[in-house]
Formats: sequence, C-alpha cells, structure tokens
Amino acid sequence: MKRILVGVDGSKESRDAAKTAADIARATGSQLTIAITVGSWPATVGAPELLAKAEEWVEKERAAATIIVKEIAAAVAQPSLKIEPIVVNGAPAVTLAEPARTGDVDMVVVGHRGRGGIARVLLGSVADRLVQISPKPVLVVR
Repeated sequence: MKRILVGVDGSKESRDAAKTAADIARATGSQLTIAITVGSWPATVGAPELLAKAEEWVEKERAAATIIVKEIAAAVAQPSLKIEPIVVNGAPAVTLAEPARTGDVDMVVVGHRGRGGIARVLLGSVADRLVQISPKPVLVVR
C-alpha cells in the first residue's frame, strides 16, 4: 500500500478512524492523507450582499476545517509516518471516493458515524455511501 486516505469531520468517530488509519499506515509504510470536506456554496445570481455573506460563510467553514484537520494530524503523528492534512470542497462521500477512483489511494478509512445526525436520516451516512461508490476498500471504524 502506498497511500491511505482518512476522512474526518472533527467527531470522536472520525478521530478514532484517523488513529486506526495512522496505525495501519505506519505498519504498512504508507503515506496518510487526512481529509476534511467543506461544502461549497453554488455560484448563483442574487443580491451582492447575500453572495458576499455566502462567501464569508464558506471561508469561515474552511478556516475551521483547516484547524480541525491539522489538530487531528498532530494527534495521530507517529515517528516515520508521513501525514498530509488537506481541506477539499464537495460532498464528503463523493469527494473521498474520487482519489480512490483515480488510483492515487489504496484504501479509504472513515468513522462509522459523524456529526450529521439529521443528514444521515435524510440522506444516508457518509460511510454507507462511500462503501457503495468507492472502487477501493473502505474501512469503517467503530
């Protein structure tokens, strides 16, 4: 294995997933990429004030996501483990499956549930969706 991708959202479950992924990456000599996704606001026509507020919200979310992913990377750091923390735009399951589809990732790791309780009821969990669409193995950490 060359690279393991772990999706995080700051929840306890995603932190557990990052720890497990770090242990596997170290044992296999793989690089660990820790990714957090940020929803993007679609560019629409509207009042400039509303568009500016939407852009401001996305930037605040990106800043908070950057803090979370760096904090998790520091928490799972181990000797001889190369970690790359990244913030990406998009829907979590689709965004995490894309690197696996392009061949850059050998395994994807996620927690069994994240922050989005209501979203899970309405849309299904990120872990469930990722297992369905990822062409590479997905480890769901409990």
